[in-house]
Amino acid sequence: MIPVYSLAQVRSVEAQEISRRSDTALMKQAASALAAEAVDMLGEQPVAPGTLVVGLIGPGNNGGDGLYALSQLEDQGYATAALQCASSVHSEALSVYESAGGRIQPLSKGTETLSKATLIIDALYGLGYRSGAELPLIPRNSRVLACDLPSGLDPETGVADDKVLLAERTVTFGAMKSGLLTGDGPLATGDITVVPLDFDFTGQAPQTNLVDKQAALELLDAHRSWRDAGRHKYQRGVLGLIAGSSLYPGAAQLTARAAVNCGIGLLRTHVPEDVAALLAVAVPETVPLDDDQIREALSSARRYVHGRGAKISAWAIGPGLDSRTPPTGAIAEVFASRQPAVIDASGLELVPAGPSEQPRVLTPHAKELRMLLRRAGVTVTIEEIAAAPIRWTRWAALAYNAVVLLKGPTNYIVAPDGSSLVVSHTAPQLATAGSGDVLTGILGYLLSDSSLTGVNGVQTVSNRRMMELAACAAVIHGEAGRAAAACGTVNASRLIELLPGVMKRFGF
Repeated sequence: MIPVYSLAQVRSVEAQEISRRSDTALMKQAASALAAEAVDMLGEQPVAPGTLVVGLIGPGNNGGDGLYALSQLEDQGYATAALQCASSVHSEALSVYESAGGRIQPLSKGTETLSKATLIIDALYGLGYRSGAELPLIPRNSRVLACDLPSGLDPETGVADDKVLLAERTVTFGAMKSGLLTGDGPLATGDITVVPLDFDFTGQAPQTNLVDKQAALELLDAHRSWRDAGRHKYQRGVLGLIAGSSLYPGAAQLTARAAVNCGIGLLRTHVPEDVAALLAVAVPETVPLDDDQIREALSSARRYVHGRGAKISAWAIGPGLDSRTPPTGAIAEVFASRQPAVIDASGLELVPAGPSEQPRVLTPHAKELRMLLRRAGVTVTIEEIAAAPIRWTRWAALAYNAVVLLKGPTNYIVAPDGSSLVVSHTAPQLATAGSGDVLTGILGYLLSDSSLTGVNGVQTVSNRRMMELAACAAVIHGEAGRAAAACGTVNASRLIELLPGVMKRFGF
């Protein structure tokens, strides 16, 4: 996992490192990483004719990073150009660049140069950006590599200027900054590479931790064994799904199809009669579950809470329910159990606040989080949630004694003890109808499989593991979104179709 620090923390550590190693040494080290990323983006060995890398050079050390990177690209045979975007630039770095054969010209005379750029390196402001600072106009659809962070993005709040230089990739130095993950950050930064530069963050507690694809693989592998290949369907996870209504018949189908395409051992479904026929056609692998069978499964759970021996090992509740006429009896009994559950959509209007023995993950978006907080006696606006997402998600986690996954461009996962994880830089196209139902199916499967939760019998799944698996589900969901976006537009059904291939990449 990647620790995430505040701007103040990064500035403090950076100042210590400059005093210890000099800013020139750090700039050259940062420039090497920036140049390497540029070469990777160009993907051209040997250098293709007509390739031109243009650096937008600002004042101070960020501009110095850019000039040193351009120098290294010149040494590797790339054609480069530097556009001076401030009254002065880093003199030593400029001297090195010119000695390497580079040329610099004022931005005002660089319109034609920008139009010919194969790749633009944004080395304007870095952490020094302040709202309202002048930003250049670049050609539409330019490929941009941001140095530390995109110019026009506030490094602390994640609020972006309307003219922000949208990056395809960002190379950020020292540590992951919270502003890259908050607000507009995920929409402006593209893919992020963190270059630690050997910064010493000893004594600095990270604000949270980012779960990327590699971290998700490690978390998923924590309890998996080669012996899992010999399990029968009941040992591979049995998920009980309570969902659907005549008003929203499609949501239950989406969640069910997602769980099945993830590879669940067995899916049991409790849906209204008029939805059951549709579900049987859409997902013939499912097995119906009536009220008496729910009670039987819950009775069995007193001896086998989870894993081997449990008739149902986890629950998914909420997608497509009509909150005006919910199956309250069955849901109330499940809520009183000690089996893990993911609760989404209309299920969030039914989950009780206060103490609970059930390990739960609530998956609201911002509007639903506001509703949950209001039910718990806390009044907050959508704007306040956007400005401090971890704070308000933590309030909900405490109020409902549950892990809460706040959905959005960045997913914030917070446990009742205040610990948190984030998953970011998924496809923005995931904001589409039914996408959350697919996430519920993915997480329901992960919670049902004892080889992933690491518990069996009367043990309950810890909130820490619930939080980790929620983050893994968000990463898988994001990977499916990216795969779908690479092929065209994104919809929930397309995500489900791609899930088997995505799951295979995660070791399933």
